Amino acid sequence: MQLFNTILTMKNYIPFGAFCACLLFVTNTTEAASLLYPEINKQSVGIESYALNIFCTEIVNKKYLKAISGSGVFLSNPTETKSIILTNAHVARHLLDKNKKCVGRTGSPAVTTHKLILRYIPSFWLQSNGSYVIGDPNKDSTGEFDFALIEAEKVTTPSTAKKSVSVYDVFKATLQFQLKDYGDKTAQGAIFSYPAQKTLSKNIYNPLYMKKDTIRIQEVYSSPTYQESDSLLDTQGSVNIDHGSSGGMVLFQNISNNLIGLSSILIKQNNPQIVRVVTLRHIFSVIEKDLNLINSTQSDIFSEILKNAQKQKLSDESIMNVFKNNKLTAALELQTRKTLLNLGILTK
Repeated sequence: MQLFNTILTMKNYIPFGAFCACLLFVTNTTEAASLLYPEINKQSVGIESYALNIFCTEIVNKKYLKAISGSGVFLSNPTETKSIILTNAHVARHLLDKNKKCVGRTGSPAVTTHKLILRYIPSFWLQSNGSYVIGDPNKDSTGEFDFALIEAEKVTTPSTAKKSVSVYDVFKATLQFQLKDYGDKTAQGAIFSYPAQKTLSKNIYNPLYMKKDTIRIQEVYSSPTYQESDSLLDTQGSVNIDHGSSGGMVLFQNISNNLIGLSSILIKQNNPQIVRVVTLRHIFSVIEKDLNLINSTQSDIFSEILKNAQKQKLSDESIMNVFKNNKLTAALELQTRKTLLNLGILTK
């Protein structure tokens, strides 16, 4: 019986994307669901509360349960009822598969707290990866456009119900956005993710814990397609990165908690690990270009806003509010749907 298989293969790179595991399916499906989606755990209030586990399951041949796990980061306050999640495209693509049930899980160990809706995958990534969107990996795929936006809505349970505001809430860690100056090799960074292979290959019902890796910047690269600076980073120092870590949030933590991007590709597996990061600046730039393809007054407005964000003319709160705007996510979802229709992946 195959316990796990590689989801993403990239030339000379080592994939660590959405981890897959298969087990004999438990006949009592209610009991199985309660094990996979428990409702009670210790929820974090620190910066790690911005990390999310994306967990998908699929019944195969009516007797196997396949689990797929990845990571993501909240682009707004994780305590809000609705939030936008940034993750990798090769993780988010599983939400397109009608045979899979995907949920958002938070905390450590991770428990189900959110239902997920795919809003956006870059048209550049969809066009480059073809059948890999639903089918087998494209061995020539690259990580340059490997990001996506997911809407997360809280599941109302006793453990996730809104709590009264405390005077100490003002001291909770908040996420900030950094869209330039990634080349400081003395800056202390961290990757927060949910590595899954060692845990779930033994038993997919095992509790999955968030891991923090301390890293430093090794190299800064321009975008291969657009030759734009500060697009990709190589980071060194991680030891926990594994299948399931794709989409992990990458921070600079010298003074404050600055989000700089997403973990994407494991360049070097042995210690010290080298992890490729897609930067927040590059992500904003690609979204801006996709908005320009829509050619509408509304998309032009959002495109200009993101252009100003790249120049750091907007506050972190303003950027969060932009991504929470339903009109932006609707425009991006429309562009994604149009691309999927043109590729024949979706039908009208």
